[in-house]
Amino acid sequence: MTSSPPTAPPLRPAPRRRENPFLSLWGSAGSATLADGIYQVALPIAALRLGSGPESVAVVYTATRLPWALVALHAGVLVDRMDRRLLMLVANAVRTLMLVAGALVVTLDAGGVGALAAVAFVLGVAETVGDTAMHSITPRVVPEAELERANSRLQATELVTNLFLGPSLGGVLAGLALGWAFGAVALLYLAAALSAARLARVPPRPAADAARATVRDGLAFLFTRPRLAVYAVGVGMLNVAYGAFQTAMPVIALRPGPLYLTEAQFGLLLGSAGLSGLAAGLLAPAVLRRIGSRTSMLLGVGGLATGIALPGLTDGLPLVVTGMVCTGLLVLVNVVTVSYRQRAVPDHLLGRVTAAYRLLAFGGLPLGSALAGVVGAAASPHTVLVGAGVLVAGAGLVMTAVTPATRHPARKDSR
Repeated sequence: MTSSPPTAPPLRPAPRRRENPFLSLWGSAGSATLADGIYQVALPIAALRLGSGPESVAVVYTATRLPWALVALHAGVLVDRMDRRLLMLVANAVRTLMLVAGALVVTLDAGGVGALAAVAFVLGVAETVGDTAMHSITPRVVPEAELERANSRLQATELVTNLFLGPSLGGVLAGLALGWAFGAVALLYLAAALSAARLARVPPRPAADAARATVRDGLAFLFTRPRLAVYAVGVGMLNVAYGAFQTAMPVIALRPGPLYLTEAQFGLLLGSAGLSGLAAGLLAPAVLRRIGSRTSMLLGVGGLATGIALPGLTDGLPLVVTGMVCTGLLVLVNVVTVSYRQRAVPDHLLGRVTAAYRLLAFGGLPLGSALAGVVGAAASPHTVLVGAGVLVAGAGLVMTAVTPATRHPARKDSR
């Protein structure tokens, strides 16, 4: 009797390649910041069309940034108590719905500047929650040794999309139809929500820990760590200056202002900052190793101060464009400060400390917008920009003074 040939073992399906969770985070952040870039150009254009003068721009920009002062600390408690991925998803879904509402406001002229400011305020609330969750989830997505590399990519993406691609697209779309610009932003926020949904679930802390998650814990940790506190206040001063810049620059740049640019040209002008931002972001890890954190910080704040002040000192377009390119070096400041915060703060406190930090940091934006409206009406937009550049230089020198020459990984309990 002959034996039958041995049967081959059944073929097993090839194992599926494990998805890199950072790519989902990166995709969500990139979609949201591209939406922000389009929105930041479409918003002042809509305000100028629905209202008149710098006061209208100041109202809507203040409404956008005011939530950082009102709800940031409570957003941090939510981030430490709830699933951070879910908060990113919900925040971007809310932004999608509000941009649809904004498109209706600008196309139907329903409610004027007041309605636009209301939409901007709700968008600001969603941004506060979503961005706090995104910055708090990053250390769970990438190893600690890779934080500079991850933050460099995120910051480079933010600058390119927020300051180059977004404003360029925003200017073109707003020149065609404001409704198209707002609709494009809505679709991008929807893409950000779908990308966040692909992240692994990040559950809240156990019930006992969650019950003790209070605003006071985050504030106490922040203000007992001197370098963290200086960074938070310093970035706040940079954002006071940047808020003033966002309010005054459209008045100078757009027709009939002295630069006499169209909406599309204005978008390209703002977008020129993304060129140096992309290079700085991609090269940031190597730059930090080569010249150290302190010199990188000084280079970043120097570029921002130059770029903000130059439009106040000259109406020569080549010099103004050069200044905008210099502002892209700000990515070096962001990589240094964000990476230090993510290392220095324990995970169970990271949402609240990040929220307290960003309250001080982004609370400067509505203050800067409001001050620019007042000073611009009393003096001139040029005065606003020169003063903002001086403020950046002063705050940057203090931040540079507390930054070590080289990066040393911070212990989670370090002061």
